[in-house]
Amino acid sequence: MAKTRNRWTNYLKQLRHKNRSVILTWMLSYVSVLLVPILISGVIYGATLNVVKAEINRANQSILLQMEQAIDNQFKGIESLSVEVSLNRRIAAFITADADLSDSDHYEIYQIANDLRVYEIANDFLEGIYIYYKSSDTVIARNNRMNSETLYDHIRFEEHMPFQSFREFFDQWYIKGYHTVVVSEENEWRPTVMYAQNVMSNVINQPGAVLLFMIDRSKLLEQASAPDEGTILILDEDDRVIASTGDPLAEPAVQYGDMPEESGQLEFQTADGRLVASYTTSSITGWKYVMTLPAAVYHQKMNVVEQLTIVSILLCLVVGGGVTYWLLKRNYLPIHALIQSLSFKAGVTFDRGSNEYSFLEQALSSTYHEKEELHYKLNQHNNTLRSHFLQRLLKGQLDSHIPLHESFSAYDLRFPQDGFSVILLRIEHFGKFHREDEEQVRNKRLLHFLIANVVEEVARKSAHAYAVELDQELLACIVNHPLASTAEQRAELGRIAEETMSFISDHAHVQLTAAISMQQEGEDGIFQAFQEAVEAMEYRIVAGSGGIIHYGDLNGGDSQGAAPGGYFYPLKAEQQLIAIVREGQLDKAKALAHEIIQKNVTTEPFSFHTAKCLMFDLMATLQKVIGEIRIAGKPDVPDGVRAIERLMQCQTVGEMRGQLYDMLELLCGYVNNNREYSSNPLIDKVMKYVNDYYHDENLNISMIGEAFSMTPSYISKLFKEHAGESLLDYINKTRLAQAKLLLTGEKYTVSEISLMVGYNDVNTFHRIFKKFEGITPGRYREVK
Repeated sequence: MAKTRNRWTNYLKQLRHKNRSVILTWMLSYVSVLLVPILISGVIYGATLNVVKAEINRANQSILLQMEQAIDNQFKGIESLSVEVSLNRRIAAFITADADLSDSDHYEIYQIANDLRVYEIANDFLEGIYIYYKSSDTVIARNNRMNSETLYDHIRFEEHMPFQSFREFFDQWYIKGYHTVVVSEENEWRPTVMYAQNVMSNVINQPGAVLLFMIDRSKLLEQASAPDEGTILILDEDDRVIASTGDPLAEPAVQYGDMPEESGQLEFQTADGRLVASYTTSSITGWKYVMTLPAAVYHQKMNVVEQLTIVSILLCLVVGGGVTYWLLKRNYLPIHALIQSLSFKAGVTFDRGSNEYSFLEQALSSTYHEKEELHYKLNQHNNTLRSHFLQRLLKGQLDSHIPLHESFSAYDLRFPQDGFSVILLRIEHFGKFHREDEEQVRNKRLLHFLIANVVEEVARKSAHAYAVELDQELLACIVNHPLASTAEQRAELGRIAEETMSFISDHAHVQLTAAISMQQEGEDGIFQAFQEAVEAMEYRIVAGSGGIIHYGDLNGGDSQGAAPGGYFYPLKAEQQLIAIVREGQLDKAKALAHEIIQKNVTTEPFSFHTAKCLMFDLMATLQKVIGEIRIAGKPDVPDGVRAIERLMQCQTVGEMRGQLYDMLELLCGYVNNNREYSSNPLIDKVMKYVNDYYHDENLNISMIGEAFSMTPSYISKLFKEHAGESLLDYINKTRLAQAKLLLTGEKYTVSEISLMVGYNDVNTFHRIFKKFEGITPGRYREVK
């Protein structure tokens, strides 16, 4: 079977790959149409099956509900009867009788038995009524009197139930409900159902009575109309059969736990075959009313629906298959004749198995495709060639033997006006187009395309413009406009640059810097305008990035001129800066550096090379300071080499100034944070002496002065000048540091720790600890 299936699978794969003829496509289409009624038949089958199943379940549920209502009505009648019996005057009065019965009590028992006989006769649903009086241990029935032991011999909840458990049931304070019990009958125990309810005494602390109604189990299912091959049974929570239309002693086919819902239906397997059970739950007793049917009987009507559906599907296949074959043959003949005619007349070979429509389409459109492809390639190369031509035009590298107007015509460039200017756009930050992977190159190309289109569109409002990419971060736009005054030309070009930068910033979060040349006349002035724009862009080192730089603002455009008076960084200024940094005076150091930079920068223009020379000189000065302030054993001195590397990566004076100020802050912070280490070796010896003798209770300033042959006041003053804190505070902090380590454990008490760190008075230890730590030693131990 598996080999046959694999063979058919391979055949279908070959058919799909090798035969793409239109006849196969039509056949699949017709088969798809043929599948519609089959699918509809399947849907109708499913819907009908659900309807039939729902009707069967509804009929079964209806039978169960009728049975439930009939039985529950009988149970309600029993509960109403129990209320009536408990209100009987003689029955209620006998509760006060004690164990020693008098003659009048015996007469009352006779009267109560007659009353019970009347109640039983009025309700044929009952087998008997018993009243158990706890005070007198008396059980009264309609025809006899007994005690609890005799009742135990007659009625039990289970056959082997101990008498003590039997008595414990009647000793409950509140009794009301249905129970399955066994009744002794001819030395055999017969199962039945009992309803029990207690009768309360009107006297406080007086034991009451218990009414027992024995229900005739054979009459529970009298009104149940079970199917011919089905069975109806009643199950309690312990899976005991209360009543059944079948064998009441047989094990139930379904368990109570298999039916968790209030009502429903389930199918299961038994030793005799599969069964289907419909069930509902009594709202009074909680018992399950179950009706079981053989699965074959339950599915009988469904099988009829299934057979009808199969017959309809077969008819669809037979009739539809014949119609499909006839339509295929009739519709394919014209296509086949057209293909043969085209193959013969045009000399084009048609491969059998190929798609006829595709063959016709390819034959008719191949010429159009070739034409479009050729046109696309020409346009693609034209764009590349035009970009290359514009780059050479800006740089003045064109061949002199070819007239410019001919080159313009060849590359579809139109310059109808006499005025020419160049706008350079530099990408400072790529914004949304920034990527750290291989997509960055594609993103840059896309951003260049976007900027070029935007600047051309903005400029087109008043002039002709052509944008070209120069490198990864720089684009140039040639603007051809009417000759105008300098102010008008400046305003119009400024508008173009500003609108372009604003649009790109708003939509792509890309920051641009624009450099604008002066107005030039004629095509030969394009090279001059480009040079002016390049010189203006170089000035971004001083002006900063993100703005618009006009070449006309550069003092006549001489970007290589030097500031009057020459380069300013005299030896005196360097020595003054070194002295200020060594003292750690950050504000004065920044002010002096700012003054030196301003004296060089404010006289425009200020070249990039001059700025780097100045910044490297300032960094070299700070490198000298590092050598002078370096302290042995303190590795956190600022790295001057790394600072120079970061300075080399800066592209504007503002960035250089920021790197210089950062280095000044690090050096001044280093000086201020390590002043104590600039002292003489005596301070280190004092600190070591305190660390060695902190546990000595006699350790104080006088003891340290004697150890170093100095007066206490002098050594205290010297220590504070170099260490930044008093000697007494240093002693206390050293002792408290060791105390905190001991407090983290549970080995020593607070008093013992006080002595171990040099405090002979625990109160003094508490006071000093709270002064420096904010909490007491005991609280510190709890927190840690």
